[in-house]
Amino acid sequence: MGPAMLLAARRGFSVGKGELRKEEVGLGGIMEEAMRETRKWQKDGNTNLGTILLLTPLTAAAGWVLAEEGRIGGESLRRRLSELLKATTPEDAVGLYRTVLLAEPAGLGKLEDLDVNDPRSQEELRRRGISAYEVMRICSGWDDVAREWVTDYSITFEFGYPTLVRIYKQTNHINTTTVQTFLELLAFRPDTFVARTKGRKKAEEASQKARKVLEEGGMLTERGRRMVEELDEEFKGEDINPGTTADLTASSWMLALLLEGIRP
Repeated sequence: MGPAMLLAARRGFSVGKGELRKEEVGLGGIMEEAMRETRKWQKDGNTNLGTILLLTPLTAAAGWVLAEEGRIGGESLRRRLSELLKATTPEDAVGLYRTVLLAEPAGLGKLEDLDVNDPRSQEELRRRGISAYEVMRICSGWDDVAREWVTDYSITFEFGYPTLVRIYKQTNHINTTTVQTFLELLAFRPDTFVARTKGRKKAEEASQKARKVLEEGGMLTERGRRMVEELDEEFKGEDINPGTTADLTASSWMLALLLEGIRP
């Protein structure tokens, strides 16, 4: 997905230079290209749909801010990100649908009359003038990736990123930081992918188990690390996959890279 992210950054940069309108960035097409590239590298179903949906707008917004200010600051980044998301078009919505179809995700929530699996839906998006932002607004009640789009990435900016930076400064260890941030995010908010595939009760139980691990230190103590390994095996055995939490961990890392220069 690297080439697609580079394209997103360049399109955003062009917006910042006044060479392209924000409505012309084409986030939907870039997300679709990122997923096509992903599927060339692996054939075992969806692994990073949510990550693509989160990182593509963030990367484009970073390009916009860099062109305008010569550096990337958090307030400017979030402001331009919000503008980009709200400027998406029906063509971006079509690109979003195509991205989802390429990913073949499990446990996908459905819109009543715009089912992503219905081939008529893409033309209906165009006919009714429904943007990608509006699609995400509708889905935000059951999917936290969609919720990030319509809250200006509230979890990423306000919880995930500061948590990750704090842990990295404490440990200076990328793997420890990643796992501990994942646990913190899961404890903070039940995973919406787990909620859709296993039910809300299972999602809440998974969050409670993450909190118990963190009470023992998580990745920061020997006992906590043993509990992390045990929880990992338990999740595998029950087919509990907190995939949305993984996506939010990825967006938190991306923000740390852009704002702090921390490279995973």
